[in-house]
Amino acid sequence: MRKYIVLFLSLLTLAFGANAQTIMNGSIAIDRIDINRSGEHLIIDMDINLSRLTLKSSQAVLITPVVVNGEKRVELTPIGVYGRESYINYRRTMGTILLGGPDEIKFRKSEMPDVLHYQKVLPYQSWLNGAMMIIQKEVHGCCDRIDDRAEALVGGYEEFVYKPEFIYATSLGNTGVKAKVHSLEGTALIDFPIGQTRIVPEYRSNRAEIDKIVKNINSVADDKDATISSITITGYASPDGPYGTNERLARERTLSLKNYVSNLLGATSRLISTSYVAEDWDGFRAKIADSHITNRDGILAIIDSGDDPDLRERKIRLSYPGDFNTFKEAIFPALRRTNYKVEYEIRTYTDVEEIISLVRTAPQKLSLQEFYLAASRMQSGGDEFDYIFETAARMFPDDEIANLNAANASMSKGDLKDAASYLAKAGKSAEADYARGVLAALNKDYAAALAHLRKASDAGLAKAAKVAAEIENVGKNVFKLPK
Repeated sequence: MRKYIVLFLSLLTLAFGANAQTIMNGSIAIDRIDINRSGEHLIIDMDINLSRLTLKSSQAVLITPVVVNGEKRVELTPIGVYGRESYINYRRTMGTILLGGPDEIKFRKSEMPDVLHYQKVLPYQSWLNGAMMIIQKEVHGCCDRIDDRAEALVGGYEEFVYKPEFIYATSLGNTGVKAKVHSLEGTALIDFPIGQTRIVPEYRSNRAEIDKIVKNINSVADDKDATISSITITGYASPDGPYGTNERLARERTLSLKNYVSNLLGATSRLISTSYVAEDWDGFRAKIADSHITNRDGILAIIDSGDDPDLRERKIRLSYPGDFNTFKEAIFPALRRTNYKVEYEIRTYTDVEEIISLVRTAPQKLSLQEFYLAASRMQSGGDEFDYIFETAARMFPDDEIANLNAANASMSKGDLKDAASYLAKAGKSAEADYARGVLAALNKDYAAALAHLRKASDAGLAKAAKVAAEIENVGKNVFKLPK
């Protein structure tokens, strides 16, 4: 059984309508208000009830809707209501422009509607998301006197935005402790004088090649966390020359190398075993198959004929003498080689701090269980948390759960391209389909997101149905009543 944790970022609530609000001590009511975004515009639509607004003949009331978010604000078209005397005075002194400027919606009190349908279209700007709607009211008396000033919050606007929940697998369940078996492999080109089997360290590049073998074996032997189980040295000879001679040379040269290296390794040498390949026809065939020589198909036919090695060599040498001479210089020397392999086991780690350190310094030593043990003790969604899962996928590139977790980590950072690469190897579990739905939603492909989430829901992942329902509301707006 897999164990999962859910990392929740946020998701806004569903859109709802605003009920009628009475403000300004009952003098004004907002019967209806809708704020919606349409493309690059924000549309404000209100029914403002003025039926209870009272004022003296000498007074004027200026009502100004204001949209504000922090230091950002925009005053909308004001509404002016004038008593008989104030209207005459303002027209006499100001002409057609009254208190609210040239765009003011103005009424004499006697001509004022009970309910004013008010609409304003604004160019959309990002700061409008999260803005609040305020109604300001000023009562002007005679002689430019302000008799009253008030404002009221009538609501706020937010866009419905999808932000994902990530489901990480942090355990593989009770699968038992698995041995962490590793291997280190390498190739050395040890040269011997013609016909000889004794190691001559100073001959050509032998010293460097031998040092490479010893250094690599010691890198494992000196690791306090590693226990070597076997060391294998395999010698190869090339297909040119008599098979019997090549077999003897491959066997004796491999044994000579083992003895020489054993003197340099000390106690570790007891783990060395040897084998040999008298003539490396497989390696020869691979090099011919990868070449573009004219006689490629004919040479391959002889190699694959099943004839004994000496007969095959003779046929190639006689049928294609020019090519055979080229092989002596270009192919056969590389086939005379020594492969070595060190198999070892890494101990199990249980200390979380030690595991976290190894994630950075030696991740190849860790099992998936150890990666998840470290992640389970960390705060979800942090940089170190994400790095653990990404490193696990790098160390275990074919593991479905490792790729699923790495995909979630990448999505949490906005790396959607990497997330898609990981999800391609995350398998067909409900959790993988859920993650694919999240990725599609982040790419704004909501139809694909819903398809993946419904598939995950059908497979038994309850959260997928909940998120699918939420995604259906993406793009809707939220009008929030004041608290």
